[in-house]
Amino acid sequence: MMLVAPIPSSPVQPYTDVLKEVIRTIPETEVTAVPTQLPLLSDLSQVDRLFITKRLKVKNVLYLRGKKNKYFVKTSDQNLVYTVEEENSWWVGYLCYGLRPLRLRVTNPEGLEIMSMNRPFKCTARVLPCQLQLLEVFSPPGQMIGTVEQVWTAVKPLYVIRNLDGDAVFWIKGPLMTVSCFKDVKFDISRNNGLPVGGTCKRWKGLMHALFFSPVADSFGLAFERDLSVEDKALLLAATLLMDYMYYDV
Repeated sequence: MMLVAPIPSSPVQPYTDVLKEVIRTIPETEVTAVPTQLPLLSDLSQVDRLFITKRLKVKNVLYLRGKKNKYFVKTSDQNLVYTVEEENSWWVGYLCYGLRPLRLRVTNPEGLEIMSMNRPFKCTARVLPCQLQLLEVFSPPGQMIGTVEQVWTAVKPLYVIRNLDGDAVFWIKGPLMTVSCFKDVKFDISRNNGLPVGGTCKRWKGLMHALFFSPVADSFGLAFERDLSVEDKALLLAATLLMDYMYYDV
């Protein structure tokens, strides 16, 4: 008769029990949530109105350093939100005027670049519907959030704002006469379903300003619904700047 020796119990088991006991004695530590970084466009979250002032450095134009605009974007209580500076080749402003290709660099009051806009050259004309204006908006720079595109029409200006997926979000319809003459020139903004969402306009600042100072300094207003996303508000701001180059930059 063969006797079989009993299988000894695994030596790992006692250590497993000891490990469980040690784990139970470790006090629970409080986990602190790491604060998430605010989005770059958070300054627009509680805003429903923006005032835009344009400045042109005359010295740069006279010394052949290029024609480049600079914009100051403020809230209704005159707090500076963004500064927008134009970047382009020194010669394009003298030859292409308001149709010049450019890059707009948008910085906050701390100097951080939070958005950029790219405008390729398009020789826009009524008889050339294939050469329509396009403005690409990036935030942060390098990551596209949408575009502002000109739509061909025979009479009134028409633009469409598309999101990152290429879907039409807003439509901008201009007046029959885009010349600012004794009154503000308003461009109506509506949703894709036709409901109004706001408007942008060029301010009339008097006859003397229109005759002598409008190419150097000008002002615009932009109003929209407060509950829009910050990306949508940024796209509407970009559209307002494009309107200036299209119709009022000489």
